[in-house]
Amino acid sequence: MQLADDITSEDLKVFLEEAEEQLQLLDDEVIRLEKETTEEGLAGIFRAAHTLKGSSAMLGYTAMTEVAHAMESLLDKLRNQEVSVTSQVVDALLHSLDVLRVLTDELIDEQGVEVDFASLVAELEACMGIEATESTDDGASASISITDEILSDITTSLASGETVYQINAAVTGDEMFASIRLFQLTTELSDTARLIAANPTLDDIQAEANGKSFTAIVGSDKSIDDLTQLALAVQDIGDVSITPFDADSAKATQVAAPVAAAQVVPTAGGSADAPKKAAATTVRIDVDRLDNLMNLIGELVIDRTRLQQIGRSLAAKYKADELIESLGKTSSHVVKVVNDLQEDFMKVRMLPVGTVFSSFPRMMRDLSKSLDKPIDLQIEGGDTEIDRTVIEKIRDPLVHMLRNALDHGLESKEDRVAAGKPEEGVIKLSAFHEQNHIVLTVEDDGAGIHPEKIKASFVKKGLITEETASRLTDAEAVELIWMAGASTKEQATEVSGRGVGMDIVKSNIEAINGFVEVESTVGKGSIFTARLPLTLATVQSILVETDGTLCAVPLAYVLEAVKLKPSEISTISGREVFRLRDDVIPLISLSEATGLTDGKRDMEEELHVVVARVGDRLAGFAVDELNEPQEIVVKSLGEYVGGARGVSGASILGDGRVVLIMDIPTLISGVGMRSRKATIADEQQDDLESELKEIEELENELKEIQELRELEAARTSEQVEDAA
Repeated sequence: MQLADDITSEDLKVFLEEAEEQLQLLDDEVIRLEKETTEEGLAGIFRAAHTLKGSSAMLGYTAMTEVAHAMESLLDKLRNQEVSVTSQVVDALLHSLDVLRVLTDELIDEQGVEVDFASLVAELEACMGIEATESTDDGASASISITDEILSDITTSLASGETVYQINAAVTGDEMFASIRLFQLTTELSDTARLIAANPTLDDIQAEANGKSFTAIVGSDKSIDDLTQLALAVQDIGDVSITPFDADSAKATQVAAPVAAAQVVPTAGGSADAPKKAAATTVRIDVDRLDNLMNLIGELVIDRTRLQQIGRSLAAKYKADELIESLGKTSSHVVKVVNDLQEDFMKVRMLPVGTVFSSFPRMMRDLSKSLDKPIDLQIEGGDTEIDRTVIEKIRDPLVHMLRNALDHGLESKEDRVAAGKPEEGVIKLSAFHEQNHIVLTVEDDGAGIHPEKIKASFVKKGLITEETASRLTDAEAVELIWMAGASTKEQATEVSGRGVGMDIVKSNIEAINGFVEVESTVGKGSIFTARLPLTLATVQSILVETDGTLCAVPLAYVLEAVKLKPSEISTISGREVFRLRDDVIPLISLSEATGLTDGKRDMEEELHVVVARVGDRLAGFAVDELNEPQEIVVKSLGEYVGGARGVSGASILGDGRVVLIMDIPTLISGVGMRSRKATIADEQQDDLESELKEIEELENELKEIQELRELEAARTSEQVEDAA
């Protein structure tokens, strides 16, 4: 891997960022090209390839330049309707993109890679219906018409003590790459000498209106040998001849044969008459700087809250004081400014979820071909914005859900036709905002999830007993897919079958305080729905106290807060429950659920209860005291704390107190109960108790399964460590 000598690390960073954008654009447009060919789409692909070729040439990265150029040649024929869009053409373009990504990784890893350029070029040329052609260039020198402006520049160069040279050269390699070589030669001369005139000009080269010959007039303080070595250092440049330029004879004659008037190539300093480039409207900022700013704003939010508390306390103590009044006004202004700053900065951190979605069409196309399952992938809501920290966490779950939808969900072509469905299956990926959440859905029109197959698979693998399976409802059986080891495939493949995909989905989503659920109808398809917080930086919470510990319950999960009398609490099968309108809800001490205390309380006192909901699961968490809702800044507990049960993070209040942020999805998954309508009639109480007892037994069995999973995971980890 060779780059230009003057390339800095910052130049390389900018190139990599731009290359990633162009490659993603190319990926999107090429996939779209297969379904719908438009002039606008082809023009966009061509521009992206051309930009990539030019930027890599400026970098001196010849390998990438050659691939981009070969790709550009095919795209040019597509634009001119000399070649039609076929599956073969799309495959060749995607292959080129794969090679370009490998070359990009080479720059990042700083390790050489092996790329079969010859076979790639042959593949692209086969799509163009051509074979490698010999150059028809006769090797004659290009020409430069000597104008008064050129003579003036020559005089200026001589006056500064430079020697003026005429340089003649030619491309000795494949004509396909002539533009690339001449572009590299021109930029090298521009960086080293005063390039007075050249033919072809940079504009001609970029428009590929050039042959294989090159002539230039330069002013330089370097020797002929130095300039010769510089030219010959460019790949495929040969037949280099450099002679001192005769300025006197040039007034009456021209360099070489007069062909066309030359365009003056601007020097690095530019020209006074050159049009000014429009000022950039966007800037690139390192994400680490954004994170640091977010931390500082978080501290401001904490101080804002503290300032409000101090202001209220002083106002209550010194009601009619001018200084207190002035402090109140200043405090109100600071609060407004901090709120506006926080809101605007959160918008800066927001990214469209389409940045994640954009990689899926290519992935699903390749998977569709390998499984021989044609699909129509529909993507909606790509412009829905979400915090970048959340974006980083959702890609893997979405990958597993999409692959599962194609491999497990959609039937084979033959089965779909037999079922009266179109041969092409539909998978729909969508995103939209819902209150303080972003909702992601993956929907397919496949066979759906068969509860009986799930039960049979779990029984066969020894994960549940036949008795337990018989008591499971269809909805409860479908929920088993979230467990590790859940798979109905007899044999694992490269795509799925190991029973870990859905477990990863659930774990990753719950790790960012989200939750996921599934709805399925046999024969019609399935819908996987994930609800995620818009940001992980701050969270609206209700503050509660339990056994002297201050906790925060995210408002996104809070259904309501109630106060219960001892008479309103019942015990069924050893578990405390209460009725909230038509629902029977388990009552759990928050301190007990988190392991802070044993949860014992005074049975004669009224209880404050926070009713929380995650999906269709409900639970009431008993606390000692309810405080006002508050926006808090999320702080990581750090690895040294370990895995605190039911705690997702912490925060610091304005008065310096530490508050634990509750992981409600985890807590409810352990103790929650699906919403079930209560029957108020006393004669039906026995049926209710029996039902709840069965639920309790089932949940106990599921807990045992979970414990076995954890033990097996620990055992596997120990075996891996021993093997290492």
